[in-house]
Amino acid sequence: MIEWIGANVAAYGPLLVGVMALFETALIIGLVLPTEPTIILATAFALEGHFSFSAVVVAALGGALVGDSCGFVLGRFGRRRFLRSRGRVGRMARRHQDRTSLLFGRHGVLAISLARMIPFARTLMPLAAGSARLSYRRFLVFDVLGVAGWGIVGLGFAYGAARGWEIGVESFGIGWATALVVAAVVLWMLVRRRLRPVARPEALSVGLTGNIAAGKSTVADYWANEGVPVASADELSRAVVKPGSPGLAAIVEAFGNEVLGENGALDRRRLRKRVFEDAEAKAALEGILHPRIWVARDRWMRRRLSEGATLTVAEVPLLFEVGLEGDFDATVVVDAPADVRLARLTEGRGLDPLEARTIMASQIDADLKRGKADHVIRNSGSLRELEASAGRLLATLRKAAGEGAGRPSPARLRIDLHNHTRASFDCRSDPERVIAAARAKGVDRIAITDHNRLGLALELAQEFPATVIAGEEVKTAEGIDVIGLYLREEIPKGTSAREVCRRVREQGGLVYLPHPYARGKGGGGRYAEELAPLADVIEVFNARLHPGRLNEPAEELAARWGKARGAGSDAHTVGEVAAAFVEVEEHPNDPAALLGALRTARVRGVTAPWSVHLASTWAKASKKLRFFE
Repeated sequence: MIEWIGANVAAYGPLLVGVMALFETALIIGLVLPTEPTIILATAFALEGHFSFSAVVVAALGGALVGDSCGFVLGRFGRRRFLRSRGRVGRMARRHQDRTSLLFGRHGVLAISLARMIPFARTLMPLAAGSARLSYRRFLVFDVLGVAGWGIVGLGFAYGAARGWEIGVESFGIGWATALVVAAVVLWMLVRRRLRPVARPEALSVGLTGNIAAGKSTVADYWANEGVPVASADELSRAVVKPGSPGLAAIVEAFGNEVLGENGALDRRRLRKRVFEDAEAKAALEGILHPRIWVARDRWMRRRLSEGATLTVAEVPLLFEVGLEGDFDATVVVDAPADVRLARLTEGRGLDPLEARTIMASQIDADLKRGKADHVIRNSGSLRELEASAGRLLATLRKAAGEGAGRPSPARLRIDLHNHTRASFDCRSDPERVIAAARAKGVDRIAITDHNRLGLALELAQEFPATVIAGEEVKTAEGIDVIGLYLREEIPKGTSAREVCRRVREQGGLVYLPHPYARGKGGGGRYAEELAPLADVIEVFNARLHPGRLNEPAEELAARWGKARGAGSDAHTVGEVAAAFVEVEEHPNDPAALLGALRTARVRGVTAPWSVHLASTWAKASKKLRFFE
């Protein structure tokens, strides 16, 4: 891309600068257009006399202003279409939508000026302003201020960078100048990676529900069009019973082949008819589906967290009926009078009145749902009125998400079940800093699981009895890792995996199977089926596992063997602590209580960047050569 920019800057000069600045905000594709490198290269050409620097300034500022105005118009008439796109640009837009909306919510129209200084936000802000029905004249005033500030900072930096390159070439020659620039860029990237902590796996989770024909799906669609990640329980339920899935196999085993269609897929109509008036059959079906949907929703949530979402919504029709309200930070009920819902079912969906009343009667009373919900959206009027109510509540939820409302309630706690300190051969982290970092990130308890060492973990568990779980990650004779939690005695490196499990149990501890499908330290899954029956907890999310998709078979392994699900950051640096955790009901810090709490755990986590492994490599090398000891 840079080569293309360089060639075309030489050919088209300021014109290309203006076009790139315009496209950055005129079209949402600006999320992937490198405007700043274009300006820097154009400035360098201007200093060499190919064209005037003034022309570059005019083109950049003019293109930015015109592009912002075009973005404003697109926001007024077509913003939802862009945010609904399934391509790379649409995904990037949704990823940064919450940040832009939060900026707008905190600073009002001043956010238009501020967003100009923030990559990605400046692309989405004109769209947001246009969709907010702000007057164009008012938008233009603040946009001019923002573009002026951006021009002073951006063009000033471009001039300094280009002039510095000129001086470097004159002083050292082009070869050395290039080498110095490359070294500076690499050093900057390494320092930035080293100092930046891993993103927090934290978002405000909202459960959206409502009785049939109340309008919850309409609200869900509206929020999705506004850029909020929305999971549909119906879509997740279809995914867990797709042909070839363990979920479908379990349903066939329970209800027979007659619930399958001719193509081998689940015939949902036949199954619904089978369980509708049979309470035992319905309970059996829920016992198969609900745990799998729960796991699928957890996985969906982690993907959204990795994308940077700060607010997520799950549409769950039977949220209160099956007691899932505790899985969310906030609950929303969409409500409509019974006669209105009956009319929608009979006139809008063509249901027989008797069938419609039967379905309505099978659901929890609307009054009870309203009493249980944190927020209620009433839907007895027009679609426009419903969208207005949904929009007001969305603004409230986004504000709460920005203020950290995704933290657990006092009755719940978060545990990072896999951490390392300086006692590990590949880690230099100070243990007290590890504990402080966990607390700062809202994680209440951590397991210290140093490689083949238990002494420091035991000391910390004695000093911080409510906070630390003493553990050891043992490198077994097979070359894989097995963790023991709540240990009292160290287990030697090189012990066979089965013997490690036996010794952990002998000490009254819990056998924790980490990253079972990791290449190398997990044996690539070769020992997963053999060790799963011996484990108490299977790690279904490890923040250091690359690629992150290798965590997914572990979830299926845990479900297949009926094991508790665990998660850990596997932190080897302080910045990684709490990149993954389980959120559970509050309980005493002992093995039986933890195992019981994990049965209903939420698993949260984001995959750490590849660069974290550089820190482990450095720790190994420095300890082996005794550097900085």
